[in-house]
Amino acid sequence: MKKIYNILMAAAIALGTFTSCEDVPMPFNNPLDYLEPDPEKVVIEPAGDGTKDSPFNVAGVLAYLEELGPDVESTKDIYVTGVVTSVKEAFSTQYGNAQFVISDTDEGTNQFTFYRGLYLGNKKYNNENDVNIQEEDVVVICGKIVNYRGSTPETVQNKAYVVSINGKGVEVPESTTAEAKGTGTQTDPYNVAGVLNYLNTLGADVTSADQVYIKGKVKTITEQFGTQFGNATFTMIDEGYDAVFTAYRVLYLGNKKYTEGDLLNEGDEVIVCGKVVNFRGNTPETAQNTGYLYSLNGKTGGGGGGDTPTTNGGTLDNPFTPAQANAYIATLAADTETDKDFYIKGKIIEITDKNQFNTQYGNCSFYISDDGKDKDDKFYVFRTLYLGNVKYTDDSWALPKAGDEVIICGKLVNYKGNTPETSANKSYIYSLNGKTSLDDNGGGGGETTADKGTTADAPFTPAEANAFIATLEGDKTTETDYFIKGKIIEITDKNQFNTQYGNCTFYISDDGTDKDDKFYVFRTLYLGNVKYSDESWTLPKAGDEVVICGKLVNYKGNTPETSANNSYIYTLNGKSSARKR
Repeated sequence: MKKIYNILMAAAIALGTFTSCEDVPMPFNNPLDYLEPDPEKVVIEPAGDGTKDSPFNVAGVLAYLEELGPDVESTKDIYVTGVVTSVKEAFSTQYGNAQFVISDTDEGTNQFTFYRGLYLGNKKYNNENDVNIQEEDVVVICGKIVNYRGSTPETVQNKAYVVSINGKGVEVPESTTAEAKGTGTQTDPYNVAGVLNYLNTLGADVTSADQVYIKGKVKTITEQFGTQFGNATFTMIDEGYDAVFTAYRVLYLGNKKYTEGDLLNEGDEVIVCGKVVNFRGNTPETAQNTGYLYSLNGKTGGGGGGDTPTTNGGTLDNPFTPAQANAYIATLAADTETDKDFYIKGKIIEITDKNQFNTQYGNCSFYISDDGKDKDDKFYVFRTLYLGNVKYTDDSWALPKAGDEVIICGKLVNYKGNTPETSANKSYIYSLNGKTSLDDNGGGGGETTADKGTTADAPFTPAEANAFIATLEGDKTTETDYFIKGKIIEITDKNQFNTQYGNCTFYISDDGTDKDDKFYVFRTLYLGNVKYSDESWTLPKAGDEVVICGKLVNYKGNTPETSANNSYIYTLNGKSSARKR
């Protein structure tokens, strides 16, 4: 056609060179008259309200997701209708789900993805003879929706299903959910609807940072409590509604393994405590090994387990008992250290010579209980520092002994998932028989360590700097400059001073050897608090003694260090100014 068109145009031009258009009529119609005009672009306006009776069209669901924002999952099921424009994965009996794209027109105007959703009736596809999805099918779909990463509007995986294909479908009883209630605390637990809403804010496979409390009725019991494993798995509902939450492998009352006691029954009223997660985005449940049965038909405690910790426990005004500390730590993931310090009050059971304070290591390990007697709920204080959060360095200081009442302050850890304890060298004795400060006789009432590290004459050791920074709020830089003295362990070429960045990064310890309590000097400036700008200046090296001055930060709550470019080398091998080689 293009070829014919060119020929006709050439003929028309040639004729125009011999005669005027006014004198001779055109011998044929203008070829441009035969070209089809560009079709007008069809704009589809949003329609529907996302309900069963009035599903969104694709333009409507896109507008709805725009209001939700990127990666925010809808809290309710949404109905959408459209025409299938492409099938990514047809239904199969292997997985029972499918993936396809729907649009408002068969030209693909607007696009929404049905992502790995279920078949008619909200069930897995299990019969190859059933009608499968095809391009040009008109469908209605239903489920939770999300704008994945802000660029892919779709249904949430395994949380949607096909309502009808070309007008034919299977009736599905609508899921009923109660009004969301509660704040997740011990005194105001979530109901099931409340914890489901909370999990929607976290996203798939994101475990809550804190334990929460959930109240509901037992619907089904998957695994009953037994003495073999000591835990149970069951689903919970709000009475009169069918939305479920799973208590997954939760321990018994008192946060202990089940050895004896009342068994669960369907219809029991329970309160469960633990961290929660929406496992794979389709199973709201307690995170494994973090949950326990707090209350069973109003009964709490579980045979002497004591009160369980609330979200407000563990403070100086309301310290944990040893039993509460154990119960709280048992909710933590294995080997995960707490972000903040907690206080635990108790009496020392016994300290062996091996675990007593000494000047070699400066710390001490012992067990405490509420009354100083050896019992099942005793708490392990592991390698704790002395009063004032410093290492024990003076043999004249009072040594703790059996029966002494202590308050311990520091970070906690569930060591290997089975031993609740203080984190090594990240706790200290806040008070010993009511005394909170040091004096020459260890009797209290003397000078405290409040000014430690604030002058060049009394700098922190690397270990003391770590211990001090560990008490700070995560990522909050100190307003005051502190001094830390130590010897450089090693500086790589990459972290050495250079004229491009003018700073340097290295570790220091008290003797220049690599050890657990080394301190991280991060992007520190040169002598005189200036950037390194002269290659003739002396470069620090392994073994050099330095005093660092500057602001400190607990980076991400787990890495004590100097704040980037907010510290400098106060002295280098005793020298305090830049020297030529």
